[in-house]
Amino acid sequence: MTSYRIPAGAELSVRVDDGVWQTVRLPAGETTAKELAEILSDLDGVRGEVRDDALALVSDGVGETALLRVAGSGAAALGLAQDSYAEGLGPGSARLTGHHEGPFSLPRGASMTVHVDGLARKVAFGEATERTAGEVSAAINARLRRVVARPTADGRVQLTSPTTGVGSRLSVTAPADAAPDAAAVLGFTGDAAHAEPYRTLPARMVCRPAADTAVVENLTSAPIELQLPTGRLMLPARGRLVLARDTAADALLQRLAAQGAVRMSPERNT
Repeated sequence: MTSYRIPAGAELSVRVDDGVWQTVRLPAGETTAKELAEILSDLDGVRGEVRDDALALVSDGVGETALLRVAGSGAAALGLAQDSYAEGLGPGSARLTGHHEGPFSLPRGASMTVHVDGLARKVAFGEATERTAGEVSAAINARLRRVVARPTADGRVQLTSPTTGVGSRLSVTAPADAAPDAAAVLGFTGDAAHAEPYRTLPARMVCRPAADTAVVENLTSAPIELQLPTGRLMLPARGRLVLARDTAADALLQRLAAQGAVRMSPERNT
C-alpha cells in the first residue's frame, strides 16, 4: 500500500464549503494511505478514502455546491499544492447562509421554523443568551436530527439541504406566535430566507379570448376605398383602421389580404 513520508510537526488544514478551517496534526514518518484516511475521516464534512492505492479526500456533500480546500505544512507531503481546492460536479444542494455574524443575542423563547425539503421543524432557543454560530448550528441539528447547519468561517450560520437536485429546497420562517424571531437575529431574511435552485415547471400555454376588434393595415402607397356592410370607409396609404372582428371577416378584406394589399391582425387585448 502507498505510504507518505510526513515531516515532524506537519499539519493539514481542510475547509469544507464555506465552513471553518479544521486542522489536524499528521503523524511523522512513513504513514500509509489507510492510516491517513482514518485520521482525516474524523473531520466534519469530509472523509478520507483509499482509491487506486492512494489517499483521497472526499466531501460528504455532492454536486456543484460541494467544495474542498486544503492548506498547511502537511499538504506537500500528500502531493498537494498549498491552497489546493476541488469542486463537486452535477446538481448540488439548496443552501442558505444567514446575513449576520455571531455571537447572536437571542431573546428568551426566540424561535423560528426551518423547512428542509418540505419538512418543517420549529427550532426554539429557550433561555436568553449569546450563542456562537457553532452553538446555534448544534441546536438546529439536534432539533432536525440530521446535520443541516454548520458555522461558516466568518461566524455565520449556513444551512444545506441533505438532498441534491430537484426537490432540494430550504426556507426559514418567523414564528407564527408572538415569540421573538430567531430568524431575524440570525439573518435568515430576504434572499437568505428561501432557496430552491433546481425548480421544475411544466410546459404551459396561456389561452386568452380572441380580440373583439382587428387592425387592417394598408400595405400600398395609395388609399383603398372599402365598401363594407357597415358603410363606405377610406383606408389611407400605409394607414391603419380598427374594425369590429365580424367586419374584418368581410369577403372584400379577405380578398385584399390574399392579394397582399392589406394586412389584418387581431388588436391586442388590454
